[in-house]
Amino acid sequence: MQSKPFVSFCFSTFKRPVFLQSTLQSILLQTFTDFEVIVSDNDVEQSGRAAVESLNDIRFKYFPNDENLGMKKSFNKSLERSSGSYIVMIADDDPVYPNMLKILYDLQNEYPGFGMYLGGCDWYCTSHEVGKLYNFKVGTNSCLSNNHDIGYKKSYSSNEFLKQLFSFGIFPHYLWSTGIVKREILIEMGGVPEYGTPFLGDYAYMSTIGVHSGCVIINTSLGCQTLHNENFGRNQNEQIVIAAQNFPAYLERKAGHLSEWPDIKQRMLKFVALWVVSHMSFLHHYYKKIGKYDQSLKDAEKAVFKIAFIRKYKFKYNIKKKFPGLHDSLVKFKKKVSN
Repeated sequence: MQSKPFVSFCFSTFKRPVFLQSTLQSILLQTFTDFEVIVSDNDVEQSGRAAVESLNDIRFKYFPNDENLGMKKSFNKSLERSSGSYIVMIADDDPVYPNMLKILYDLQNEYPGFGMYLGGCDWYCTSHEVGKLYNFKVGTNSCLSNNHDIGYKKSYSSNEFLKQLFSFGIFPHYLWSTGIVKREILIEMGGVPEYGTPFLGDYAYMSTIGVHSGCVIINTSLGCQTLHNENFGRNQNEQIVIAAQNFPAYLERKAGHLSEWPDIKQRMLKFVALWVVSHMSFLHHYYKKIGKYDQSLKDAEKAVFKIAFIRKYKFKYNIKKKFPGLHDSLVKFKKKVSN
């Protein structure tokens, strides 16, 4: 192994040692072994330490933070402590598949000169009750493109990547932990984006790197996002408004110079509005399911629909609230008829 590894897996974790250990074990199974793992633990009681040290592998390095820095700052701490040529930002509950690094290593050799190399992903649903909330089956749900064969590869310029990213033109869902980015570019672009909330942070991260030097994708699932009862986003309703306001402003600062920015901006604003509508309607049904309704969601509803580019999606939101699954069924039917 070289003194500087090919890849650094950069973690932020907080009081989820069982999930952390499972994801670390998935990295241990990589067929490509030139990597290091940097775990930044926001728990001052160091609940993640045992999970890391139990692997007894010098490539896995544990760093407790003196205080809870929050998700983004903790991720950037792991970046600061890393040394790999490429970076994988990874949540403690998003395991990767054994051939992930080998596939991405080969991809960057085949398509040199890009800032990011990205594979597809799956949703892994842990329970029937959680699955019903997302309209997913228990177990693995593929998020690969249905428009291309498995293994399909394509390179994108900065403009084209952002257009396709915000139109779901590549994958129906993206996961930052199934991609590698050049460390020097990530540092140049300011690290993991910080704009007041973790919401949409993975999309900010991917689009920021894409702005710099494009992306190469492969239509192969390289890992999964785990759906469970402890996922982020169910108790941070006041941050929905922050994301809706700050994400577009952040991206305009990073991408406003691109030649096709006006087109990208319109797609991005629609993407953010649909994310707000989908997430809030999910929360509405989630709270109804558990018998607890949070006033902060009502406050978020009032605030987000005062934002001009989101206001026109209020009717869509009300339909998704009152008739769960109906809107998605109509979209699927429309696609089926058009094909």
